[in-house]
Amino acid sequence: MTAPTAAFREGVFLENLTARYEADGFSVFLHPTREILPPFFAGYRPDAVAFKDGKKVAIEIKRDAARQVSGVEQLQNTFAEHPEWELRVYYIPKRHPEGEDFEAPDISQIDTALAEIGDLRRAGHLRAALMMAWAAFEAAGRALLPQSLARPQSANQLIEVLASEGAMTPSEADSLRNAIGLRNAATHGQFSVPITEEEVDQVAAAAKLIRGLVKVPSPPP
Repeated sequence: MTAPTAAFREGVFLENLTARYEADGFSVFLHPTREILPPFFAGYRPDAVAFKDGKKVAIEIKRDAARQVSGVEQLQNTFAEHPEWELRVYYIPKRHPEGEDFEAPDISQIDTALAEIGDLRRAGHLRAALMMAWAAFEAAGRALLPQSLARPQSANQLIEVLASEGAMTPSEADSLRNAIGLRNAATHGQFSVPITEEEVDQVAAAAKLIRGLVKVPSPPP
C-alpha cells in the first residue's frame, strides 16, 4: 500500500477544516474563483474563503512550516492593509512514517453493526444510530476495496472512491454527499442539529448496499 500523496492529505485536511468552519456558521468556498475575490488579492488565490456575519476569512493551507515563512509574511503584510479581511494559515501535520493502515473488517462485524443501527434507531438514539451507520458504511467500503480504502477516509473521499469504482451510481453518491453536513455536525458536537429516522435510514441503506457487494468466501468443503 503506497502512502497518501501530499495533495491527497491536503485535500482531506481542507475538507475537515471546512466542516469545522461550517459547524461554526461560516459559508465556505473551496478554491474560490476570481469573481468572488477582492481586487487586492491580485494574483493570489487562497485555498478557501469563509464568510459569516460580515467576517471575511482567507484560508491558506501549507505543507511545510519551515519553508513557507517568507511567503506567509508577504501575505500577512498585504492583509494588514485590508483589515476587513483576515488571513488564517494552517499547517498540515506531518504523517506518521508507519502509517495507519486498517485491516479489512470481518463481514460478520459489519452485519453486527448494521443490526445495531436498527436497535439504536428503535430505541430513539438517532445520533448514535447515524454515527454507527457511517461507521458501517466505511467498514463495508473497506471490506469491498481493502487496498484502496486501507487508511481512514473522510466521508467525501470514501464516497468518491466507491463511486469511481462503480460501487455506487452517480445519483446514489450525490444523495449521500448531501448527508455529509449532518454527519459532520453530529461528529463535532452540534447537538442542536436535529436528526431524523429518514436520515439514519439513508446512510444505513448505503452501508447495506456496499455490504451486499462484498463477496463472502465459501465455507471449506
